[in-house]
Amino acid sequence: MNNYNPDNIRAFLLRKYSTELTSRGLDSVNIPDNFDLFKEGIIDSLGVLEMIGSVEREFGVALDMEGLDAEQLTILGPFCQYAAMNGKSLP
Repeated sequence: MNNYNPDNIRAFLLRKYSTELTSRGLDSVNIPDNFDLFKEGIIDSLGVLEMIGSVEREFGVALDMEGLDAEQLTILGPFCQYAAMNGKSLP
């Protein structure tokens, strides 16, 4: 059983991007699952890769994002759910 879940991943990402969220007047407590980190300007196209890599490092997993619809890759809820369900623990 893994030691991470969608809530852990969500909390990690909201901490990671807290400065960007705060600078836009957003409170991380009130960020909905349908919040798009890319469309809202929190991350850019290279930031998507960095986000995936940071989750992999933080939780010690490998993520194969091929199974997630590309349009949902930067949406907080779907990304966290997919990462929790599909992350493969690293040896």
